[in-house]
Amino acid sequence: MIKAAYPSLSFMSHNSKLAQLNPTDRALFATTARLVSCLVTESLVRALYFPIEGFEATGFAVVLSHGASVRPTSEGVYAPEDVLLIIPLHHVPVFKHDGTDYRGREIGLLDPLDMLPLAFEVSPQDTSDIFEHHDLTVAIAKVFSRPGWDMDKAALLPCKGPLSVWRKYAADSNVSDSLIQDIGEEFESAVKWQTHSYEHPPVAPLFENPSIVWEQSIVEGHPTHPMHKTRRFLPPMPDFQPGDYDLYHTKLRFVALPKENLRITYDFEGLTEAVRAAASRNAGRDLVVPEGFAVIPVHELQIYHIQDKFPEAVIFPRDFFVSALGQQSIRSVIVPDAYQDLSLKLGVGIKLTSAVRTISPASAYLGPRFSAQVVPALTMDRDIVTVARELASVVHSHPDGEIAKHCSAIVREAYENTSEARNERLIVCTSLVESGHAGSDGNVAPVIRIFGLDNEEKRVEWLDKFVKLFFEAFLPTVIHNGVAFECHPQNCVARFDLQTKELRGFIIRDFGGIRVHPETLKATTGVDLDFLEGHSIIAEDLNDVYTRMYHTVIHNHLQQLIRVLGLHYNGLGWQIVRKHLTNLIPHEHGLYQSWMSPDTKTFPGKCFLRMRMQGMYRFHLHGPFPNLIHYQGVAAE
Repeated sequence: MIKAAYPSLSFMSHNSKLAQLNPTDRALFATTARLVSCLVTESLVRALYFPIEGFEATGFAVVLSHGASVRPTSEGVYAPEDVLLIIPLHHVPVFKHDGTDYRGREIGLLDPLDMLPLAFEVSPQDTSDIFEHHDLTVAIAKVFSRPGWDMDKAALLPCKGPLSVWRKYAADSNVSDSLIQDIGEEFESAVKWQTHSYEHPPVAPLFENPSIVWEQSIVEGHPTHPMHKTRRFLPPMPDFQPGDYDLYHTKLRFVALPKENLRITYDFEGLTEAVRAAASRNAGRDLVVPEGFAVIPVHELQIYHIQDKFPEAVIFPRDFFVSALGQQSIRSVIVPDAYQDLSLKLGVGIKLTSAVRTISPASAYLGPRFSAQVVPALTMDRDIVTVARELASVVHSHPDGEIAKHCSAIVREAYENTSEARNERLIVCTSLVESGHAGSDGNVAPVIRIFGLDNEEKRVEWLDKFVKLFFEAFLPTVIHNGVAFECHPQNCVARFDLQTKELRGFIIRDFGGIRVHPETLKATTGVDLDFLEGHSIIAEDLNDVYTRMYHTVIHNHLQQLIRVLGLHYNGLGWQIVRKHLTNLIPHEHGLYQSWMSPDTKTFPGKCFLRMRMQGMYRFHLHGPFPNLIHYQGVAAE
């Protein structure tokens, strides 16, 4: 029974509450919270907030069904079938500025970190005598006794998990049976793999650890994506279960295909000579390449797809291999036995979150050309930001890009293995805000633990420096060149001084999600962007560039960091963001007007669930999210 009378929970105590759940229940809640976050924030359903007193929860959210959400707010009353879910919240959420429901404030942005690890479904029958949270349900029932509700005979039962929520929502909104089943299986996968992650958590990383340890320290992954831990091995791959295969410790295998069947960009063969030589050493004999063929290193699991889709491929025996260490994305690997300053990005037929982690022909074509032609011309402070260039690529020339993408690879610059020679520790930004690691302090986010941010003053000072340098690194290309890097925390690697732990700058990697306005790029650099027609990175106008940047920087990267540092609800984190945006963006610039105008109450946000329901992942769907840049904190809300 929830009885503690705290006015709020810090991020650390919130994590401690989660840690009290068993791994399965915790995983069920983790995925449910992300699903509900998307349903509400993407305006697929409406949610109302009601304050309560005397509980650890400061209030609760009533998430309405699709049918109730599309009805006029003044029409009729809400009955049990109109309520999708009820979730206690430990803080006041972000409201819509234009909500019209007289029953309660309408929520505009509901984040998983807003939620207590408890959710209720509504039963049309009175079963309150068998429900353990009696006091809380009585408090909620008092709200439901007000005008606008017909809940006299209803009772609350524990939520069964994301499948229950999804099926109820989908049935009410005319989602096809096949899509209900398909997405439901992805939720099942997310829960299964998240449970395994909680049962076998990585050790809490230390500042002294090399970069690869930080890459492999991820417990939960994406903070709001409902398929955050989904792992679907596409046929003909075996359906590996958690624990069957270590995706972080894998092997490179080697295949050869006729060069006439490949699109090779730049010196791919020369740059992969080192891995071929390492494979020959492991096999104890030369890797003999047929005349007119090119050798491609592939993820060992991808052999299943190569054999299935490319009958002309020569598959070299298993003893031609090289050990590889997977980075956070799984498909990007470092190869310590062959490379010091290079890494590989490999096409792998595994669906992680909403995307199959292959490399499209458009991305294989663009990456090396963007690196060679555009990156040197961009306006940026190269002492602060380093672009990990893609130096060469290969992709099959099959006319169907959905098949071609399964035979692909990119050679990319890597700075991780040589960072200590530069007196730097490189840490992928996602890992700084993770928690749930093994050990006594595993529920403390590394950003707080390793930098000693044990009070609000220290956290404010640290965030102030981070945000300033972050904007100095990534805003100039947007302001001057119309180029937005995809600066979400998986693509950003922070560079810290090895002795002082001071932030020096960033490395940005991966061009698959950048946004470029070719006309502005040409006007400011003289460079014509060389890309395949129809590539998803092309922006129709500069507002499109600003939208991509807002999602990756404000909504995704900085929001999670600010929340983890305990600087969201008090508004201090967003005050820091506004200060540095005001200082760095010229006030007459379109980006300033787009982001900072007081009239910009909402901003187009990336809709993960809407996109998944429409089968989209490269091209984005956007909806009106509350503009967090203007967020003042709970007191203002």
